[in-house]
Amino acid sequence: MPVFRGRVQYGYLAILVMILAVLFSGCAAQAPVTSPVQKATPSPAPPATAYAGGPPGTPPITVPRTLVINNTPAPTATPDPGFETKGSLNKLYYYTIDGTPGYIPLKVYTGVNSYIASFGDIYSGDDYNAVIGNEVQRKYVSPMVENIRRAAKKPDDEARIAISLVQHIKYDANAMNEIQVNTSKTGQEYIGRYPYTILDQNWGGICGEKSFLLALLLKELGYGVALYEFDDIHHMALGIKAPAQYAYQGTGYALIESTAPAIPTFDEYSFVGINATLSSTSPSKTVIVSDGRSFTTIETEYSDAQLERSLYQELGKVSAAATAVNAAAEQLDQLRAAAEYWRTQAQNDYARGDMASYQNDFSMFNQAEAAYENYYNQVYHPAYIAWSNLKDEYQNNFAPKQKGLEDKYGMTTGIGVGL
Repeated sequence: MPVFRGRVQYGYLAILVMILAVLFSGCAAQAPVTSPVQKATPSPAPPATAYAGGPPGTPPITVPRTLVINNTPAPTATPDPGFETKGSLNKLYYYTIDGTPGYIPLKVYTGVNSYIASFGDIYSGDDYNAVIGNEVQRKYVSPMVENIRRAAKKPDDEARIAISLVQHIKYDANAMNEIQVNTSKTGQEYIGRYPYTILDQNWGGICGEKSFLLALLLKELGYGVALYEFDDIHHMALGIKAPAQYAYQGTGYALIESTAPAIPTFDEYSFVGINATLSSTSPSKTVIVSDGRSFTTIETEYSDAQLERSLYQELGKVSAAATAVNAAAEQLDQLRAAAEYWRTQAQNDYARGDMASYQNDFSMFNQAEAAYENYYNQVYHPAYIAWSNLKDEYQNNFAPKQKGLEDKYGMTTGIGVGL
């Protein structure tokens, strides 16, 4: 099994950065347009990867997909009476549902983790069921499953809590660094940890590890679950059984990103260092973990994901306008520099008493100054006004909606490893 290490780069973070940048660079938006030397300083455009998938309607990249149904019997655990005698810790795991935060408790045992870790890493083979179906692991995760059930006010809130809980377990940068810089056996042992280990340790997890953890929780809650492998971008995500209209690329399962808080079914996020979004690629393999019940009320999340997509489009307009005004500002600087050059030349000619050169250079200055003023009036100023209007429209009409989604799904709060 490949190592899945993709770290997502979320559009809502780019939106947040942009909003903050706009707020703190408001002086640029308020600069007097009568001052030709005032250079616009619009918000920086989001990373290029945020739009690598192209505008809506861009044909997706087709990657061969193999549907694998894994029904390998789970291994039978050997009971160890010492599991609960080697130390334990009571932990709390954060989640957000409809903007309301909560915590799910779990008592984790050092002995259980040591036993689970002895099975090696989850990437050593393709037996997903052996990882998710480990009986000792299931037994000691079951209190968390029951606590999720108790916290849910509606049946599908169980799925929402589990999804949010795993998304809020932080991305493990240390594991990522281990993959990138250490190819030794020690480095390989560091990654690919079982779900229970992710709950027990204080490091967090990478995409594959967190996807396995979420698959375990959702399966135990009775949902149909699949895992998506994206070999070309070294990423893994999860699918939950859902009505066909909300399924990801016709798989029958709705897309769930486990790496960080993201709206279920949303596929416009991209990956650090990779010019691709999940809307522009396809899973190389879809592995069915369990054929349980459907997340029938996921229409709510789908509607929010569509709103998020529209916010991306509006942010794209602001970003494009920012790019245009910055390019115009660079050209304006060059024209200003040319005018200043001929001004200096004319002044020097006059000081030397070289009136013939002075007349020529003064004429060149007048031409350069006219070119500057013409470009300012015809190109830069209209570009600046267009950007300013779009920025204001985004701040007034769309930023509050983005903030609402961030609060609803806890996109900017609660990331951690359990308390």
